[in-house]
Amino acid sequence: MVAVLNIGGEPTQADFHEAISAKSDRWYSACLKITRNPDMAADAVQDALLNAWNKRHQFEQTARLDTWIHRIAINAALNQIRKSKPGVFESFDTDVESDVVTPHRAREEHELENTLAAALSRLTEVERVCFVLKHLEQWRVKEISAELELNEGRVKQAVFRAVKKLRVSMQEIQREDYE
Repeated sequence: MVAVLNIGGEPTQADFHEAISAKSDRWYSACLKITRNPDMAADAVQDALLNAWNKRHQFEQTARLDTWIHRIAINAALNQIRKSKPGVFESFDTDVESDVVTPHRAREEHELENTLAAALSRLTEVERVCFVLKHLEQWRVKEISAELELNEGRVKQAVFRAVKKLRVSMQEIQREDYE
């Protein structure tokens, strides 16, 4: 569901309500994966919505409103981490959702989400954030590098290490589940 906007106009309150009702859970989930703290994730989404509303005149009609807010929420989550853990990011030198959700599929998705969350918790802060932005949020390495103020090589290394660790963690967790 996408808010339909007047060409050349800024998003209305109704547009925001539509986007919030359709995507707020997704924004919260993304922020939670980054912050690993429900309160920080909720604060990030709230900050993002306030920021988006206050800057709605800057919204470009070529983008989707929910995507624009999602990006702002991700940045707000990163800012929450920066505030709570200064120095973490210092440098060393489009969901496709099915309309039909069966109980079996919902249980499998919930189990996978829990498994991934457990595996993500074993990563360092930089690895987890870089992985989430690259593979779950589909950011480019260049965008991650600019946002986190890390060189691209450091981002690539963090993503590589994260993937390597996640493969091991996911295998271990799956073995534990089947024993």
